[in-house]
Amino acid sequence: MLKFVRIPERISTSIAALALLAMIVVSVTNALGRTWWGVPIYAANEISSQWFLPLIVLLAIPGAQVWKEHYTVSILTERLKPRSLALLKCLGYAASAAVCASIAWFGLQEALEKTEVLATAGITSLPIFPFYYLVPVSFVFVTVAFICDAVLAFKHPDGDLNTGTGTPLHDDAESVAS
Repeated sequence: MLKFVRIPERISTSIAALALLAMIVVSVTNALGRTWWGVPIYAANEISSQWFLPLIVLLAIPGAQVWKEHYTVSILTERLKPRSLALLKCLGYAASAAVCASIAWFGLQEALEKTEVLATAGITSLPIFPFYYLVPVSFVFVTVAFICDAVLAFKHPDGDLNTGTGTPLHDDAESVAS
């Protein structure tokens, strides 16, 4: 189950990182072209905002869930017994999976509508309809990650596990340093 999550997470995170680098290259090249030669890249702002930003954000969301790189507030949960905490996590992960699955479904409907009209970015002829499919793809993967997290939380109620590796997460800097 962990390889089932780890491999797509690495692929999506790598694509997001490449998109970030490409966005930097396009932005810098566009700025230099405008400044030095008076020749901007056609639709550079639209390429950055309509192509690269969705790639970066939507493909990095699954990685953030797999590696648990998000904020947690444990004021209420830190006093629960391990089995109660595991049950609460299972319910939370199941609810999150349901929300993400519904976002994926409605995102797919929107992507199909944008494909029918061959949506473009603003007044340019730059096609953006293929990038609408990132929403369902990303949220299906996040749904799978939440389901895996729910199973791991039920099987291992003693603490949070990384969905990709199955290893325990460290909650504070002292435990990482030692």
